Amino acid sequence: MLLAEAFFKFATIGLLIGISALIIRDARHIRALRFALPLVLALTAMFITTGSPELSLSGPIVVPLRLYDSLNPAFIWLLGMSLFDDDFRVGLREWVIVLAFAAVIVPIRLYYLGLGFEWAYKINYAGSIFSLGLMVHLAVRALKGRKEDLVELRRKMRIRFVIAIALILVLSISIERIYGWMGGDQDLTIWITYVLCLPVVLWSVLWLARLHPEVLGLVQRKPSTDSTDAMDLKDRVAFEKLSQVMQSEQLYKNHGLSIGELASEVGLAEHHLRKLINQTLGYRNFSSYLNSYRIEAVKELLANQDKLRTPILTLALDCGFSSLAPFNRAFKASEHITPTQFREQAQSNK
Repeated sequence: MLLAEAFFKFATIGLLIGISALIIRDARHIRALRFALPLVLALTAMFITTGSPELSLSGPIVVPLRLYDSLNPAFIWLLGMSLFDDDFRVGLREWVIVLAFAAVIVPIRLYYLGLGFEWAYKINYAGSIFSLGLMVHLAVRALKGRKEDLVELRRKMRIRFVIAIALILVLSISIERIYGWMGGDQDLTIWITYVLCLPVVLWSVLWLARLHPEVLGLVQRKPSTDSTDAMDLKDRVAFEKLSQVMQSEQLYKNHGLSIGELASEVGLAEHHLRKLINQTLGYRNFSSYLNSYRIEAVKELLANQDKLRTPILTLALDCGFSSLAPFNRAFKASEHITPTQFREQAQSNK
C-alpha cells in the first residue's frame, strides 16, 4: 500500500516540477500560463504535505504550505478563465471572489490543522460549496464559449478541461463528504486525489510540451477583414462571398447572428468558416470578428453630424449590438476611448 502511494505521489510531484520548468523556461510571456504556475506550485504543496507520515513533509513549514494549497480551486478558476477568454483580466470582481474564497477556506484549513478557529467547523460545507460553485461557473463558461471559439484545438480542449475539473475536484470533494458521513478514515480520501491527478497532470505535461501556439495565443496575427494572401482558389472564392454578405449585405447587423447562420449564407461548412476567419483573418472568436464590422459602422454614425442627436444606444443597436454594456466594452477595447469621447472628437474635428 505504501509503495503504491509512493508511486502515485512522487510520480505526480515529478511531473508537476516538469510543468513548472517548462512554464519558466518557455512560457513566462504567456498570460494564461502565468495563472498555471501558482496552481502547479499549490498542487505540489498539497502532495508533499499530505498522505502517509513516512512519505510527507513535517514540521512548521507544513502550515503555510497547506494554507497555500487550499487555494487550488481559485487558481484553477483563474487559469480556466484566462485560457478560454482572450479578453480576461483580473479586475476588482475577480479579486473580490478570490479574497472571499480565501476568507472562507483558510479558517477551515486552520481548524483541520489544529490551530483553533472552532467556529470554522460550522462553515465546513460552505468551503466545499464555494469550490464547487467556482468549478461549475468555469465549466459553464468553457462550454458556453465553445460555439463562438474559432480556434479548433481550443474548442476541443474545452470539453477535456471540463471533464478534468469534474474528475479532480467535483468527484474528490463529493466522495470525501460521502466517505466522511460513513465514518471512514479521512486520510484515505487523499488516494482519490492521487489516483485522479496523475493521468491529468501527465496529459498536461504532454500538452504543455507542445505549447500549441494557436491555443495559447502565441500567434498574434493582427485581425484583418481584407487579407487574401496565400489563399487557394476555394478559400479565395469563400472569402469573397464572406466579404459580400458582411460588407454589402451588412449581415453583421442581424442581432444574435451565429456562426452557423453565417456559414449557411456563405455556403460553407461551419468548421471551414471557423478556419477561414481564424487562420486567414486572425480572429480567435466569432464575437470579435462581428464586432470589428459593428464598431466601424458605429464610428461612421458617431462622426455623422446628422446623427448627432441620436442616442448612442440606438446607433449601437442599429449596428447589431444587443445592449449598451457589451458595446461599450468592445468599443473601448478597440478604440481605447469611450463612444461619447469618440463622438466629441469626431464632431470637433469637423
